[in-house]
Amino acid sequence: MIYNFKQLVLAIILHIYEEENSMAFTEDLLLPSRGIIYQLPEFNGIVKVKPFTTKAYKDLLTANASEAGLKQFVDTCLVDCPVKAKNMNQHDFLAVLFKIRAITLGNILRTQTTCPECGHTEDIERDLNDIEVNYLYADNYPISIKLPKSGMDIKVRLATGADVAKAKQEADRRSAIFKKPASEFLTTYTIVSLLDVGNKDIIEKAEWFETLSPQDAIFINGVLTKLTDAFGVKLLHEDKCAACDKIYSSSIDIWGDFFRPDADISLGITSKAGNLAGPIEKPDISE
Repeated sequence: MIYNFKQLVLAIILHIYEEENSMAFTEDLLLPSRGIIYQLPEFNGIVKVKPFTTKAYKDLLTANASEAGLKQFVDTCLVDCPVKAKNMNQHDFLAVLFKIRAITLGNILRTQTTCPECGHTEDIERDLNDIEVNYLYADNYPISIKLPKSGMDIKVRLATGADVAKAKQEADRRSAIFKKPASEFLTTYTIVSLLDVGNKDIIEKAEWFETLSPQDAIFINGVLTKLTDAFGVKLLHEDKCAACDKIYSSSIDIWGDFFRPDADISLGITSKAGNLAGPIEKPDISE
């Protein structure tokens, strides 16, 4: 293969980065769920994370930072992980993203916030190592609950990526059969995918759920909401406006420039205005 100069330089840079990162260090990360929700033998919820490579970042950009592309990107940074990124709970996935960013580009993230009161915009530095995380603890999992109206005992689980994908697949299938929007099925299938009700499959559970009393259905929704809110990475932060002193909440955007290197480079050189004949010296008129 014949390279032009630009391609040759890029190939050398990629080779150096890949060589360095093939021997790159890893850091342990305890997932917010502590691995409990995956119910895998001998998995204690600790995953090994390594920095991302230039190639992985280039592939992410090629995929236009799509959800699928982002999950493939994360998989390249997990070492011998028993859970694929696509099957992770959203809180665990987010924690991994933060860890990847911190160990590759540094723990300081420069963000920009805008005060909703006065519109003042300012730059704020976030230390990713100081991001608050709530960890999940459960003596028995799945969690047993008793429905208030029927008195029925069922078990509930937290959503993994696999659960979400299964619910969407089934909703799409039902949509094609009944010629209705998939959204009409998705909410119910998402809920019932997290319920253990005897030996019922997802279709049978959906039919069972729709025959429940409103009290039982609302109770199940409330339990799932509490479980989801009980753990995870805390994205919201309180900031004080430098202009009007108002306290407001802001969230870290993981799409924008979250994975883009941002380095200040000083070359120690200057330039002078001129044309093809050379620099134009400004006359000294101080005398």
